[in-house]
Formats: sequence, structure tokens, C-alpha cells
Amino acid sequence: MKTVAVFFGGQSVEHEISIITGVMTANSLDKNKYKVLPVYVSTDGKWYSGERLLDLDGYKSFDFKKLDNVTLICGGNALYSIKKNKLKKIADVAVAINCMHGERGEDGSLAGLLNMCKIALASPPMMPSSISIDKAFTKTVLKSLKIKTLSGVTVSALDELEQLSTFKFPVIVKPNRLGSSIGVSKVDEQDGLSGAVSYALKFGNKALIEPCLENFIEINCAAYESGDKGIIVSKCERPVGKEEVLSFGDKYESGKRVFPADIDKKYSDKIKNATEKIYRELGFKGVIRIDYFISGGEVYLNEINTVPGSLAYYLFSDTLKGFTAMLNQLIEVAERDFAKESTTQKTFKSGILTRAGSKGSKRL
Repeated sequence: MKTVAVFFGGQSVEHEISIITGVMTANSLDKNKYKVLPVYVSTDGKWYSGERLLDLDGYKSFDFKKLDNVTLICGGNALYSIKKNKLKKIADVAVAINCMHGERGEDGSLAGLLNMCKIALASPPMMPSSISIDKAFTKTVLKSLKIKTLSGVTVSALDELEQLSTFKFPVIVKPNRLGSSIGVSKVDEQDGLSGAVSYALKFGNKALIEPCLENFIEINCAAYESGDKGIIVSKCERPVGKEEVLSFGDKYESGKRVFPADIDKKYSDKIKNATEKIYRELGFKGVIRIDYFISGGEVYLNEINTVPGSLAYYLFSDTLKGFTAMLNQLIEVAERDFAKESTTQKTFKSGILTRAGSKGSKRL
């Protein structure tokens, strides 16, 4: 039976949400087909594994002593436990699922490591993940695809605000590499801008400043690749919050949603087409969710989530059985693509070292 490792937690302000996504995903895997290996990354960056990690109640009073401290070694797909400075092999990992929201997980870091360890990944690969985590860079890339986004500028320090033109208020200020509405502020006038930028910079090296749309609605749409059906795009949903701008609580605690979204078909078709186009052109795998704004008859892409909460299964199925079936498809596609990529040639003998001889060690 093949081992599927589910990575979650991580050194991110979205740590707690990642635990929920990871535990739910691990418990939804098909136990008749796969051995489930939960890998929890603590807030200090250490890796742990153990059956206790599958019980969400256990995180209320966490005891690391009852878990295995684990690690991977680049070049091989084995997960090892670390005991008294010695390594003991736990399992060979065939496939991994990334449930680590935020940086060092969602940003492509984990995908790159797993690639170095020759582990198939049933989640977005490194390149599109690293693009999507950076909201400003996402705008640049999507411009080439003719996908409309809001204009925006980034600043890394307060004194940079003096070099910018006067903004038309209101504006939204947010961390450039973060999700879950953490660090986000609406600013109605110039006097509040520096405080909002300072707040956003607490959560990252850059703050993104965008115009705040009037009379807008948010729409979410997700996609994943199925082996036999190609790219599957979900119906649209409209999240509903208490405030004008969706808060962390709206997204994960008290928020509601309208599903399918109560919008004109011309908008839902445009959003679904854009979602499929982005998935294909940026080379995504696994599940992604894209958040949009509709305002003044226009559709704007807000952000791309490469590790959506609970992997956005609720946009494809209303049962956990459906989530299990979706995970099976993701794993099968990951194994197929990994096997195909493994056949490509990784070496090329040019003879340059032989010809260079001792000259190659001398400075020119």
C-alpha cells in the first residue's frame, strides 16, 4: 500500500487554519488505497508525525513528546524519525499533499523540497505557487493573459509613501504575500494610510495598496485536474460577510455563502473560463481557488489560492465521500505526471571537464 504524506501547520500566521485543512484532508483519504502519513510542521519549523495528529481535539493541549520528530533527506523519498541524533526510516513516501497555508508552504518552498526528494506532489508545483503568493507579481503575469486585476503599488517602508502620487481614496492595504484577510485594512483618507501600511508590514516585507471598489461583490471559483475529465471547474460561490471587506472571521468562523452564486450567467461563465485558462496557462496541478470581484459590470481577479481552505472540496461536492473521490483523482494525476517526468533525461555528458583538465581549477 502506497504512503501519502499530508503536510500542514507551518511557520505562518495561517498556521491554525492549515491544521484544520490538513487534518480534514488526511482523514478524508481513502484508507483502502493509501497509508496516511500526517506531517505537522510546528510554528518553530520542526516536523512531527504520529497518529495523534489525526485528532483535531488533540491540538487544544499539544504534547510534542508523544510524536516522532521527522525529516526528509534530499535525493530520496524516505521519511525518517530523529531519535538521539540517529535516523530511523518510517516510510517511503509515494505522494504528498500540501496543506500548508502561507509562506514556506503555499509559496512553493515545500513543492521545491518534495521535488528534490523525488516525491510526487498532488498539489500545485513550485513555479505557479511562487507566482501566486506574490499578489503584485500575479498582476504582472495575468496582464499577459488579458485577465483584469486592480491596479496596485507595493511599498516596503513608510518613507516610500512620500515618493508616490496621491491616492484616490478609499484604498485597501494588505500584506503582499499573505491570505485569509490577515493584515488587511480599508483606508478612507490620507491620514490613515501610514498606520495601515505599518500594520500590513508586520506580516511581510511588502504592503500592497489597491483601490477599494464601491458596490462590489466577491466571487470564488475553484479548479483541479482529473485524469480522465481534464480540468474540472467548480460552480461559483458568493461569500457573505458582516463587513464590507471580508474578515478572517467571515472566512473561517461566522461567514455565510450563497452557492451557486446568485449572479448573472455572463459573469459566472467569464469567471469559470478565466479560472480554467489560468489553471492551464500557469501549469497548475492539484486544487486551486481563485477569488474575484464584480463591480460596475467588470470582473477583477483578486487573488489565487494555491492551498485553499480544506482544499475547496465544498465547491465540488457536498459530502466527504465526494472529497475522498476528488483526492483519489489528485493522487492518480500526481503519480501519472511524476512517472512521465521521471523518463526525461537528467544528464548530459559534454566532455567539458575532461577537456578543461587542471585549467578548470585555476582562476582566470
